[in-house]
Amino acid sequence: MIKNILVSVSGSTQALVAAKYAIVLARLLQAKLSVVYVIDTKALAELLRSRIFVEVEARSYEEELQQQGTIMLERIKKMAEAKSVNTEVYLLRGAIHEEVIKKVEDLPADILVLGELKDIISRTETFYDEGERIFRTAPCPVLIVKNPAMVEQLYKEII
Repeated sequence: MIKNILVSVSGSTQALVAAKYAIVLARLLQAKLSVVYVIDTKALAELLRSRIFVEVEARSYEEELQQQGTIMLERIKKMAEAKSVNTEVYLLRGAIHEEVIKKVEDLPADILVLGELKDIISRTETFYDEGERIFRTAPCPVLIVKNPAMVEQLYKEII
């Protein structure tokens, strides 16, 4: 039985579609929904090491990501509450794929919901794309959400 659903979100449109679908699933299955947003401090450290950012720029960018994450999590929590779904939100820091997998294991999540994966242009990208890494290393079933119009319709139909 599916009791714990985890959805990983970013600031993207695909993440919002995935969150809506996770809300629908949680409501239909009467499951708890956990929503994770990860501030990618590993990427920020790489940008500093590569001298693409200086320390002040990195701190400023991290603050922007934190604000974006907080806003996104609050928005999704309100959307879930409007559909009577028990929801917990988590704003985490670290390497995205590592933090998401850690949260899947800690809960433990029965299913992980992700937004549509990016098209991979090269084999090398497969190893570095965070969504792809989460998809391939998750210790539970992973649901990839597509078709935003259908998801929107399902979300609207839930009272």
